[in-house]
Amino acid sequence: MFNFIFSLLSFSANITYFPSLDNFNNYLSYYNKNYNESEYWYRYTIYEKNMDYINRKNTILTSYQLGENNFTDMTNIEFNNIYLNHKININQSIISNYNLSNNSIPDSIDWRANGLVTNIKDQGQCGSCWAFSAVGTLEGQMAKNTSKLVSLSEQNLVDCAGNYSCDGCEGGWPDKALHYIKDNGIDTEVSYPYKAIDDECNFNTSNIGANVSDVILLPTGNMTTLYNALGHIGPISVALDAEGDFQMYKSGIFNSTQCSNELLNHAVLAVGYGKTLTGKKYLIIKNSWGTSWGMDGYIYFSSDINNMCGIAQHCSYPIV
Repeated sequence: MFNFIFSLLSFSANITYFPSLDNFNNYLSYYNKNYNESEYWYRYTIYEKNMDYINRKNTILTSYQLGENNFTDMTNIEFNNIYLNHKININQSIISNYNLSNNSIPDSIDWRANGLVTNIKDQGQCGSCWAFSAVGTLEGQMAKNTSKLVSLSEQNLVDCAGNYSCDGCEGGWPDKALHYIKDNGIDTEVSYPYKAIDDECNFNTSNIGANVSDVILLPTGNMTTLYNALGHIGPISVALDAEGDFQMYKSGIFNSTQCSNELLNHAVLAVGYGKTLTGKKYLIIKNSWGTSWGMDGYIYFSSDINNMCGIAQHCSYPIV
């Protein structure tokens, strides 16, 4: 609507033309965004600042690059308030019940190639990353056990796991969500589709798509154990501190010394690991921000920095 209004106003002598307005209009069209006049100019200002930051930062980055995505017209504070959990200091006394395997792990592994990972999903403007992380690790274990990959219901957890220290779109933790599933089961995505809002619990035990018999927690901050679990078990739920550049990450191996390894605000899914030809180690991380973010929804996450951004701080998976 406003794009049409602006095309008429642009002929006025009182309107100053900014070359990057074409880029912004193309951006709005590509991501199907529509704003009224005041919101348009507000978002344009943010977009310009973010693009300036992206272009300047990319000139000094060596292992990863930033780029335009669905969040480029959002401030970092606004983005964090909508898409991330409030930072929570993870209890260092977490008791692990993981049995470390003495068998060697592969040099690299990508559980996507083994049919254990569903397509990239989008949590929308709802802080439900915890539900997507929990569902992702459970989908992997179900597929490993049954040879059938079924998309499970994040909305089921958003609506129903309130008594398990989870608060719908306001945040939660994957291991707590897995405990909910252990006690109740979980529906499939088909019969309980995602809405990206807090809604009433409509879980029906006749539609159970998966169950959990136990929830396994890995030792806090132990990268060796995380690699061990990834190599032997399958996709693992992990949490991290998604510091500033996460919002506009585009490609390459992300690394940071600015993020915290104890104050975590985002839950994701580790689906593999590998090493570049030059010896740089990385984890393959599935996010829940749609395919326009990162490398088709994924981030390659450096593991050369021990426990970077707290990636090994809070890891879990289910036994089915």
